[in-house]
Amino acid sequence: MKAILIDTTSSALTVAYFDDERVLFSVQEVGKSGHSAVLMPTLDALLKNNGLRIDAVDTVGVVVGPGSFTGIRIGVATATALAFSLNAKRISVTSFELLAYSRQKQDVAVDAGHGNLYVAHVENGKVVSTDFIDGEASKSVDRSKFAFEPVGDVANTLVSVAKEKAQNGEYVSVFEPYYMRKSQAEREKGL
Repeated sequence: MKAILIDTTSSALTVAYFDDERVLFSVQEVGKSGHSAVLMPTLDALLKNNGLRIDAVDTVGVVVGPGSFTGIRIGVATATALAFSLNAKRISVTSFELLAYSRQKQDVAVDAGHGNLYVAHVENGKVVSTDFIDGEASKSVDRSKFAFEPVGDVANTLVSVAKEKAQNGEYVSVFEPYYMRKSQAEREKGL
């Protein structure tokens, strides 16, 4: 397997490549609106600097959310285009699966902006339940009880989750964004 993995769901951009012999990645802080400008150049540099060819990639994975609405769209659209053009297998990973990996029993959370939280309860490395806590309700929540970061770094955790999914044959035919609520624009328009 030769795989490219993308995570654009937070303010950091993670692009990873792995095969049977190595794991390579690039992680950089790009802010909430920087993914579209740096995703493809970062992927291109990662491959070229390591003597790799895009046409040798047979698997594409992407973190589908929850997280930044724009980031999710950028990551899913890019991964879809890559998978289609390469006729590659697809691996879909959620932000919660990254947080759940290597955890026995814990509540995890993804910052949803404006004081809101996407939360999940995980047991034995798996997501058991999810919920959305709005900004007003989150004021009374003890944020210290939630884990906001994976047990290891994001890139290596993403590779580990993707490898496990590949070994289990957990491929998808279409990358579907994982939104836990409507976008701000949809909420403001009453959609």
